[in-house]
Amino acid sequence: MNNSSPLFTPSSSMLAVKERSDTSPPQLASRELLLEELHLKRQNRKTDGDVFLVVINIADTKAYDEIIRIFGYKFADNILSIRLEKLEFITKSMTIYQVGFWSIGIIYAPLNDEVAEKYFDTVVSHLATPIICRGIPIPIKGGVGVCDLAKGLGSTEDLLQSTYIAGQTSGRMAVGWSTCNYNLAANNRRAFSLIADIGYALSSTNEFELLYQPRMALRNGRCIAAEALLRWSHPSFGSVAPNEFIPLVEMTGLIRNMTEWVLTRAIAQAAHWHRSGSYLKVSVNISTRNLEESDFVKRVEHMLSRFGLAPRYLELELSEGQTFIDPDLAISQLRVLRQTGISIAVDDFGTGSNSFTYLQTTPVTIIKIEKSFVLNMKTEPKNQATIKAMIGLAHSLGIECVAAGVETQEALLLLTNWDCDYAQGYLLARPMDASAFEKWREKNVVSL
Repeated sequence: MNNSSPLFTPSSSMLAVKERSDTSPPQLASRELLLEELHLKRQNRKTDGDVFLVVINIADTKAYDEIIRIFGYKFADNILSIRLEKLEFITKSMTIYQVGFWSIGIIYAPLNDEVAEKYFDTVVSHLATPIICRGIPIPIKGGVGVCDLAKGLGSTEDLLQSTYIAGQTSGRMAVGWSTCNYNLAANNRRAFSLIADIGYALSSTNEFELLYQPRMALRNGRCIAAEALLRWSHPSFGSVAPNEFIPLVEMTGLIRNMTEWVLTRAIAQAAHWHRSGSYLKVSVNISTRNLEESDFVKRVEHMLSRFGLAPRYLELELSEGQTFIDPDLAISQLRVLRQTGISIAVDDFGTGSNSFTYLQTTPVTIIKIEKSFVLNMKTEPKNQATIKAMIGLAHSLGIECVAAGVETQEALLLLTNWDCDYAQGYLLARPMDASAFEKWREKNVVSL
């Protein structure tokens, strides 16, 4: 196999794309054979010189369903073959390996780095040419991922995965190709380990823990609610941040179990506070995936009944950055939850494109202004105007406001003057366990 390919400059005639009514898929070597060849190249890299793994994504896989919907299965299935015909300068000189449905791999040994970069640019230019379907030019942009085998320290499979991902992401970049993230393999292994350990952690007594952060009413400085925040102390990785493990859990069916775990303990804790005379509302973060569980409302109602907590003392928080897969089902369940008396909050308000959609389509009772607006309030005059506008909009719709990320007395006074309803942040208290929260609340009424 000749792994060295001469630099190729496409002519205008070769960039022309003709329509093909039927294209047979080329004979490609298997992914397993590619892994074997890569393993040998890595072993012999001192004698073979610079060697690159190149993964060419013929088209962005995210566009696959849309292409099928508009142009049909036959056209979608033939895209790989049509593209490879235009990559003739590769296919005639080297072995081509099947990496994915719309992606191929090659092993490339350039004369030097400059030649290599020109070669990658040439591949990208071919991927940028439209494909003709029924006389219509269809732009289907691909991308190229590159891995220098001398720099890759992980397993061969990890390097292939990282290079494939680089090709997917580079298709959305101006240059069209990028080197792989050599640390990505380790990150992927960590992510897999975390997902694998979630089930055990939920049944363990010493890994997951709920902390509570107080919410203060700005009208009188008193704590009226607590947000339940999930924390994970992993036996191997130590403290794992929620913004790392929760997105992983949302990709699996375990999000149901995790939300159940949090709701059960938060509702039980609130009921305990009520029995001791502290009538606090508890706020719990849920996933939009939970609202697509047909029995979610019944399960929440059952938990409230089980622990004897009135629905008005439970608040369910959704992040504005999340989207609904089945919006009709999700919004209908939110409306039922609201009808029972449960509060509905939108967290991270103002950070995404769904702000007004949430207010218009969902029964929101409270918005939480994203903390980045509040943290930079003093140095960013536009943030002050934005916060005041959010408060005014919410109040005009009968919705209350919480300002998250309050860390200075100055911010607290400004928010009070702007008629914000509630504040939450490190100025008041950091998240703490239930016992410490109870002691804090007994001693603290914040002076405004």
